[in-house]
Amino acid sequence: MCIVKPSKLFLFSLLPVLAACGPAEQRAGVEEAAASPVVEITLLEGSNWQLVQLTVMGGYEFTPDDPGKYVLNFRSENRLTGTSDCNRIGGSWQQEETVLRFEPFDAGRSLCQPGSLHNNLVLNLSNVVGHEFRAGHMILTTDTEGVEIEFEPVE
Repeated sequence: MCIVKPSKLFLFSLLPVLAACGPAEQRAGVEEAAASPVVEITLLEGSNWQLVQLTVMGGYEFTPDDPGKYVLNFRSENRLTGTSDCNRIGGSWQQEETVLRFEPFDAGRSLCQPGSLHNNLVLNLSNVVGHEFRAGHMILTTDTEGVEIEFEPVE
């Protein structure tokens, strides 16, 4: 019997499996996969993101004056680089479906100008445990309920 389950690369990973199945098994596999909820998975390697909004505990929302000052760069071999206002960000990232972690995570400690989001951003980035994508934006979450860090792709 050939059982087909949806995976991260839904269509592409489904094709080789279906090719090994007979016609009846192919139809059953496609029907089962179509009935399963589809989770939008975006591979992060090689992508760059800038901060749109930071929602912290208590529901307080912060929007950067210049999103380009707060950037995450997901490099090859799981290297993380970026900027947080007047500081640099570095470390490693690990992604598995909806799980995302920055370990180790490091950020500069220069004192930025008043109004900087650096301290709030770095504190929350070091505690990221998950991510999802909504309308092309990446939403990072921590283990603290209500905390969301929203990024958009850098073009």
